[in-house]
Amino acid sequence: MNTEMDNLHNADGENNSNESTKNDLNTESYKTNESNNQEESNEITLKDYDTFSFDVLIDEAKNLLSKHDVQDIREHFNQIRDAFKNKLEKEEAEKKKAFLEDGGNEIDFRYETSYREKFNVVYNDYKNQLSIHHKQNEKKEDENLAERLAIIDELKSLYQEQNDSSSSMFKKFRELKTRWHNAGRIPAKNAENIFKNYFFHLDNFYTYLDMNKELQTLDYAHNLEVRYSIIKRAEELINEPNVQKALNELQYLHRLWKEEAVPVQEDLREPTWLHFKELTNKIHDRKGELNEKIKQEQKDNLEKKNEIISKIKSINESVANKSHSEWQKAITEINTLRESFIGLGRVPKDKNAETWDAFKKETREFNHIKNDFYKSLKSDQQINLEKKTALLEIAKQHAESTDWNNSVAVIKKIQNDWKNIGHVPRKNSDKIWKEFKETCNKFFDRYKKRHEQDNEKLEQNFEQKTSFLDKFKAAQISEDKDQALKELQSFKSEWNTLGKVPSDKLAINQEFNSLYNSKISDLNLSKAELNDYELQSLVNKVKANGNSSMLDDEIRKTRKNIEELEKDINQLDNNVNFFSNANKDSPLLRDVFKQIDEKRKKLTEEEIKLKTLFNIDLND
Repeated sequence: MNTEMDNLHNADGENNSNESTKNDLNTESYKTNESNNQEESNEITLKDYDTFSFDVLIDEAKNLLSKHDVQDIREHFNQIRDAFKNKLEKEEAEKKKAFLEDGGNEIDFRYETSYREKFNVVYNDYKNQLSIHHKQNEKKEDENLAERLAIIDELKSLYQEQNDSSSSMFKKFRELKTRWHNAGRIPAKNAENIFKNYFFHLDNFYTYLDMNKELQTLDYAHNLEVRYSIIKRAEELINEPNVQKALNELQYLHRLWKEEAVPVQEDLREPTWLHFKELTNKIHDRKGELNEKIKQEQKDNLEKKNEIISKIKSINESVANKSHSEWQKAITEINTLRESFIGLGRVPKDKNAETWDAFKKETREFNHIKNDFYKSLKSDQQINLEKKTALLEIAKQHAESTDWNNSVAVIKKIQNDWKNIGHVPRKNSDKIWKEFKETCNKFFDRYKKRHEQDNEKLEQNFEQKTSFLDKFKAAQISEDKDQALKELQSFKSEWNTLGKVPSDKLAINQEFNSLYNSKISDLNLSKAELNDYELQSLVNKVKANGNSSMLDDEIRKTRKNIEELEKDINQLDNNVNFFSNANKDSPLLRDVFKQIDEKRKKLTEEEIKLKTLFNIDLND
């Protein structure tokens, strides 16, 4: 039966085939509140991110992530990421140029900034949230697929079994159509077959409906009521103040018409459709309002930005003979104007490059004049020389140090401080830089050779472990199980405090572990007893130390073990599926089942351990 969808138009007034109508249905539920959500996402303003400072870019990214759904901010984050990368590259080039002009050697140049790490934290948070969103979507699509398959089965049985009265059958049919309408997106690979199957049985039902006049009358009446409700809402949307909201909801109404408002009795089909189509055209005529609003906003932004550029230009023309305090006021004013410029939205596309270039020209001019002014202040350069001299003295104090961790931190800090001090008198620049670099290099040359001393310590550790192992071999362990466990645990704890040994002598650790395991085996403990003891020993150790970081580390390790065990079990279960026709007594299959059982037991032990760790009260 023709369901009248062939004559329908989509919300922008173009013809739409029955096939495309079916494909359009494979979307998330088009409810009114979801249309409003789409409206909100459309209103996220794209800004001139290239004009933002590092701090503003990071704050903008945080703000987007906290206030909007992650799937709605992809374009914004990509633009922010690109702007951030370009700004980093530009600043690195400028820093390198200044470094070389200050007498530095290109091979010694290092560009470090805390902004990179701060931005990466936000961007990684965004990627993690996006990954979670995709996983949730996949799970939801699988649930929707199961729901749609169930609906098809129920629709099929509705007209094939015919066990209900006409009114009851009609009620079930309407419920099935509503459920189908609200079922949501399914995996793309299943979409075509599922929708073809649904419409096949839907047409079969309508064929049955043609033969049952009572059902047909009920269906026509219901669909006509839906049409009138859609038309009423479309009439209200003509006066909706928010044009974008009206257009979004109109899309929903057209989909509702296609899915819930066909067919109706023949003499009402064309009049109701023409009325709805007329309302659609009126709403679409309002697109011009939206476009004009956007154009006007961009025009206003252009005027405001040009005004800011003019103010910066005026400041540039008046600062030539200013005092230091007056310069500070001018810098504050420029920063305020700059933030205002950045905070404004887009301008007309054909004016964007021109406006941005004019802004950069005037701000660079201001910076150039400012730099010339401060470079002329010899007193500041003398202060910088005194600061760098002080850093040189600190470097000399640590040049012969063996307190590696502390001295490395100090040397790196003063190197970073050196970069931030600024210019010194030219006659001193090369000399002090050369002496500072040589002093730092002297320390780092010694730092690279520190492992020679570390090797001596490793040899000492080996000698101590050899002596301790002999002691452990000769030790008489108590015959009482509880006392024996405490004694063995004491040996193991002391062993762990003896430190690392040379890499070519690691076998001594294996020898100790083998002897320890052998003595444990001699106690004839059950697996459960041993696990309980080890777990209780861990709990006692954590409580004794009262160290929350130790507890957190154990929880993290246990979680990781659980994840790996679950992954291994799933993989083994999948492997078993490949042997569905194999003899279950085959050695290969028995080995797989054995591995699965062992890992499941281990998984249970780790889950008990995790639960126990969570229940530890360090204040108890």
